[in-house]
Amino acid sequence: MGKGKDLFGHYNDLGKEKGPDSEEYIYAGVLFQALLILGERKTFELLEEADVSGKKLALQYSEATEDTPPTPNGVTLV
Repeated sequence: MGKGKDLFGHYNDLGKEKGPDSEEYIYAGVLFQALLILGERKTFELLEEADVSGKKLALQYSEATEDTPPTPNGVTLV
């Protein structure tokens, strides 16, 4: 889990460095949402898998209805 945790920290630091509206900042937000949805262990495992495969984590959303906007409900690799 060490490498996944290190990757999470790296992307978070990069997002802070680049600032709001940057791709890195937005991706750091995706990783934080993944942490909330999946928990620490699964998020770090997915980050390690993404690093090896050259992919990124992306949020999956529920369908919007008249009363509710789409909300993140899962995480996938893209």
